[in-house]
Amino acid sequence: MGNLNRASANNNDSVRGLLINFAIELIVYGLLVVGYFLAVLRLLGPFLRNLFQNELIIYAFLGLGLVVAQGVLLETVTSFILDWLNLNRLE
Repeated sequence: MGNLNRASANNNDSVRGLLINFAIELIVYGLLVVGYFLAVLRLLGPFLRNLFQNELIIYAFLGLGLVVAQGVLLETVTSFILDWLNLNRLE
């Protein structure tokens, strides 16, 4: 019976650790998304607005490219930060 309780306690500690790491990952990712959004809005806002008004097809493809680039960039930066903090990831 003692081994069962010890295994259950170890499992609970493992789950708790993963949930804490997941919460940290969400916070880091959220901050990066907000920062990225504000940077793109400030730097590319006027250009994108002009492109939307004058070249809608180019705007659509550029928008898709920005979405893909955002996903890759944020995943790379988040992975780097979590590796740097030595946190396990839920994958």
